[in-house]
Amino acid sequence: MELHCPACGLPIETADIAPAEGLAVCRFCEQPHPLAACQTAVPFEQRNILPDQAVPKGVKLEETMDGFRLTLSTRGCIGFFLVPFTLFWAGGSLGGIYGTQIAKGQFNLMMSLFGLPFLAGSVFLIALTAMAVAGRCIIELAGGKFSIRLGALGVYRTQSAAWADVLSCRLTEASRRGRNSYTTTYRVEVTVKDGKTLKVDGAGAERATVLWVSRFLAGRIRRGR
Repeated sequence: MELHCPACGLPIETADIAPAEGLAVCRFCEQPHPLAACQTAVPFEQRNILPDQAVPKGVKLEETMDGFRLTLSTRGCIGFFLVPFTLFWAGGSLGGIYGTQIAKGQFNLMMSLFGLPFLAGSVFLIALTAMAVAGRCIIELAGGKFSIRLGALGVYRTQSAAWADVLSCRLTEASRRGRNSYTTTYRVEVTVKDGKTLKVDGAGAERATVLWVSRFLAGRIRRGR
């Protein structure tokens, strides 16, 4: 028997049920509820409501004739640091190693091989800077196809699946320990029929924003739209 949250009507996963305590926790509302109330709760798709109509800052929602388009900005204040640092790193290292060879019209194999780690580091920094300055995560349903695109400046990494094969979604989090603190990242995992999982990375977004996205997608999946 599938349990639903009495507050939002979305399904509650088996892992979030504590029979001994008689409680079940809704990941989307982040609240515990009595099992009896979850068993008699009206499912989301049978309610005439929409989840969280107030779109959070940094998220743009566009309704279309055959679906929707969610755009999450990955821009952040770290871009003010990354832009000059990347220019200094890439310009100094690559200019000094490869620029001098081009200027002299001479090829130095040893120097070129020595510069490969700096070249790889520069590519990584440029990609990270682009995401911090103009990055976007686009979640779209169009023409019966569900897709997630992450990237910047027209270059995107795309995940997609048929909308009819999308089963559910859930909010997950992972903690990384630093020297003096913990860093927690959030993402939405969308489960598809063939066992594949499509992931919406939080990309530094606040938990409330990623939670809203997970609730929005869960509601659309339950309604079949």
